[in-house]
Amino acid sequence: MIIEQNEQLISLVNPSNHARVEINLGAGGLLTRYDVEVRKELLNVVKLPFSDRYPLESNPYHPSAWLSPWVNRVRNGNYSFEGRNYQLAINEPDLGNAIHGLVARIPFILTASKATENEASIRISHVNEGAVKGYPFPFQFSIEYTFEKSGGLRVNLHAKNTGSTNMPFACGWHPYFGFPDTLLDKLEVKFASKSRFRSDSQMIPMHEEAFDRSEPIALATEKPDHVFRLKPMEKHVTELYDNQREISLYLEQSSLEFPFLVVFAIEDQNAIAIEPMTANTDAYNTGDGLLVLTPDAQFDAEVYLWVGKGRQAVR
Repeated sequence: MIIEQNEQLISLVNPSNHARVEINLGAGGLLTRYDVEVRKELLNVVKLPFSDRYPLESNPYHPSAWLSPWVNRVRNGNYSFEGRNYQLAINEPDLGNAIHGLVARIPFILTASKATENEASIRISHVNEGAVKGYPFPFQFSIEYTFEKSGGLRVNLHAKNTGSTNMPFACGWHPYFGFPDTLLDKLEVKFASKSRFRSDSQMIPMHEEAFDRSEPIALATEKPDHVFRLKPMEKHVTELYDNQREISLYLEQSSLEFPFLVVFAIEDQNAIAIEPMTANTDAYNTGDGLLVLTPDAQFDAEVYLWVGKGRQAVR
């Protein structure tokens, strides 16, 4: 396995079959490509919706963005924490919210890299000094991408409170997936949820309803755009199944660390967002999933991706 770098783009490459993972440092440490070999065919399963209209740094659909120290939206950008009120900048003016945290489009720096016969990995980091209006809590956010010779991609998150006070915290990931030349109507998505949320006019979840079923969601008939609360499992697997090729993309997370999953299908882009989240939308106000990191405390979590024969969620 080898590591290549071209300015802000880093590639983890398997030279034996040209499978690769690409990460864009300058636009937020984003996963911009994930090529895996399936039946001697290289398939890129990462989608960057509307990339023909917007650069990554300003794409309103936030493809592959890392969301922290809050996930999705804070209603009106306003929240209270430990007896003080804070006002975040409104960066979703149409709905009047603060959206997607502080690291989604911030440049990261490469802090470590290693390549062996069986895997290639990098660690990238961003340091927030606590000078942002409405969030005066310094922290460090790091991501490790490890691409395995087998084709699996392991992603490890590390967030540390580097300040002297407690800080409110949540994190999540906003990737879109799909298969080359496969329409959305040929895909199915399956995960283990307990409930889903209905949102109001500001896209803030308001009503939780039971959503517990074993069969997949066929995207030919349903186009989800919800926050789901998952069943608590050490290893929860979401499966995106391509009926055309009879293969699946699998995303594994601990639903103890990431109890929420956002699923959002964009029909005309043949892409679906599968987003692990530690907290619900507007958790800064509702407390649903909100974590509090004490000084020097660190949050660590892992997401694992792989592609294989459909209907077999085993790695």
